Amino acid sequence: MVDNRYDLGWLVGRTLAEVNGTDYGSWQFGFGLDAGVRADCPWRVIRDGGIVLSSEDHGHQYGLPAPVDAEAECRRLIGGAVVAAAEVRDETRDLVIRFASGTRLELVPLSSGYESWQLGGPGGSLVVAQGGGQLAIWHPLNAEPSAAERSR
Repeated sequence: MVDNRYDLGWLVGRTLAEVNGTDYGSWQFGFGLDAGVRADCPWRVIRDGGIVLSSEDHGHQYGLPAPVDAEAECRRLIGGAVVAAAEVRDETRDLVIRFASGTRLELVPLSSGYESWQLGGPGGSLVVAQGGGQLAIWHPLNAEPSAAERSR
């Protein structure tokens, strides 16, 4: 099931312009000057029915000539990709961003206590996946909530 309390339609048509990892495990995915996701949880890239990369791969060698650089590999796989759809899964609060190519970026909350991801959008809107599967949603001042949000 999909949680429709927050309309993610504004992401459609945007390009993944930025991927940055940090030494402490936080990741940033930028979709233009006024939009981005901060992931403090594992993420994965799904293509052709399988996981082709995850944040958990970063720094592991797996018998390869060099350790996986998940930041560079993520840029190679989906950098410049255009968003076709985005959703939040109802029970798990996974954030799923689908690209026009069919590839998906999935942020996967695992904690019952910590915030997992934050999605900042146009005009200062913010959605936070809180511990335990709750969503906190802030709208910019004077913004009109979507029909789904009004029906809550």
